[in-house]
Parts: sequence; C-alpha cells; structure tokens
Amino acid sequence: MLLDEYIQNFLIYLQTQRRYSERTIDTYRKSLEKYRSNITGNGTRSPNTPQETAAKTTSCTAALEDFSEMNVKKFVWDLKIKQKLAPASICEHLAALKSFGKYLVRSKILQKNPAETVPMPKRPKRLVSFLGQKDLAEEKFPELPENPTLKQIRARLLLELIYGSGLRISECQSLSWNQLQIKERLVRVIGKGNKERIVPITDTLISWLEQFRAAEIEAGHAPSITSPVFLSEDGKPYDVRTLRSDIHDLLREIGWEGKASPHVLRHSFATHLLENGAAIMSVKEMLGHSNISTTQIYTHVNAERLREAFKKTHPRA
Repeated sequence: MLLDEYIQNFLIYLQTQRRYSERTIDTYRKSLEKYRSNITGNGTRSPNTPQETAAKTTSCTAALEDFSEMNVKKFVWDLKIKQKLAPASICEHLAALKSFGKYLVRSKILQKNPAETVPMPKRPKRLVSFLGQKDLAEEKFPELPENPTLKQIRARLLLELIYGSGLRISECQSLSWNQLQIKERLVRVIGKGNKERIVPITDTLISWLEQFRAAEIEAGHAPSITSPVFLSEDGKPYDVRTLRSDIHDLLREIGWEGKASPHVLRHSFATHLLENGAAIMSVKEMLGHSNISTTQIYTHVNAERLREAFKKTHPRA
C-alpha cells in the first residue's frame, strides 16, 4: 500500500472510531497532505492538463517507508526555516504526524512511531483574552423588546451556555434537547473526541431556554426531544458561523471592543471561576480539558493581573 492509502484509512478511523469532528479531520488531512507533498517535492499548484495531472500523480507517489523520522525532522525544519511558520502552526502539523504514527503502531503496521521522538517547537506564552466580570454583569445587557426576534433570544441563550457553563461553540451547535437535565440543573456535553462531561447550568439559562423553545414553536420549527436546540428554518442545525456571528454582535452591542468571539466568553468563564475561588481541577472538568496544563493558562492570567496590580499600587514595586 502507498502512504496515501494508509492516510485515508487513518482519516476513516478518526471519523468512525474516534468520532472526531469534520473540522478536526480536515485539519489532520491537510497536515498529512502537506507532509506528503513535502517528501515528494511536489508543489501546491493544481495541474492544468491531463499530462500535468499524470505527472503530478506519479510525483506524489510515496511509500510507507517515506514516513520516517528523518523525513519528519526535515519536514519540521522546512516549515520553520523555509516557510517561516509560527510554532503553533508547526505544532499542529507535527501533532497530526504523531497521531498518524501512533495509529500505525496500534494497527501493527509499524513497530515504532517515526514522529514520536521529534520534539514539539516551544510556543511563546500568550495570555488569553477575556472580559471582566463587570463587562458581563446583567445590567450591561439591554432589555429585549416586547416581541424579540429569534436571533436576539438565540444570542442570549448562547451567552448562557458558553459563559454560564463553559461550552465550546461546536458543543452548542450539536446540543440536543435531551442533553439538558432541567430538574437537576445540568447539561450533558459531548465534547472533543466524543468525550462526555456533565456541567451545571444557570437559572438564567433555563429562563432563556423556555423563551427560545416557545419562539421556535411559534416559528413553526416544532423541536422534538432529540432534535438540536439550535434548529434553523429549514429543519437543520444552524452552522457554527451563524452562532459565532450571534455572539460577535451581542458583545459589540454591550460595548466590548476586544476580540468578540465565543472562545473569549469561554476564557472568561474559566478566569472568573478561578478568580472567585474555584479549584483548578473542577474548572478542568467543566471545560473538558484532557490535560491540566491546558487549564493552567488561566492561572497564568490571574498571576499576570496580580503582578500588574502590584506594580501600579505598591510603593516599592
């Protein structure tokens, strides 16, 4: 089998066995294709003639043996020196190769993962962007008109799911009504890698859910217990772009001038929990992080804010 065939089998495995999202699978596909193109010396320009297509197919041919530690190191060097990619981008490509290698070992196709010992580039530490607690206070949000639009209610519901419970925007999009346990004040979230977690929900969220469900029924959507919460007019889930736009518009409406994205709200959720004394392990579980180091970035945020306050206020700082 050629390298391409093993790559295709790996992507099918991610989809059927690991239940990865289409977006994640597409990211892996692009990284692996970039590696294949690199080792075959093939560019990214599309062929214009049948002759060029045949030549490109031949030049793209790579064997499994071409997935080697030396070639992986050469690929990383090329990304860094020639293409001048940022460490975060290089890490993304290398992570795909490491996962691919791990799959080949587990499938007993290879005895050793060629990418396993190749070190990840060091990423510069960047503090995450987030809103202050006062920025998200109830009084900052204008009262809705007597007959609010479905979009207006949808935006407020999204706010409560992301800032109130720490959900990712993709988790909001795939959320169905039967995942909401209203009596228990909990929501069952299916996160990355098909991992399930249980997260508390706010009383405010329940209120917006009731309004949103009523508005959906009035609009003729008639949601069932198993249907997605965010159902569009054509009976299909809203795409992530629409939901992102809802959050962007809402944050601009309350005067937020920073990055207006759902992930900024999720950053705010975690930061405010820690500021108010929540245990980092509890925050990790609510966010659905696999590794505590991912959650620790929010402790760095708080430490940096303390340093800034110290510099501004202490006479010997």
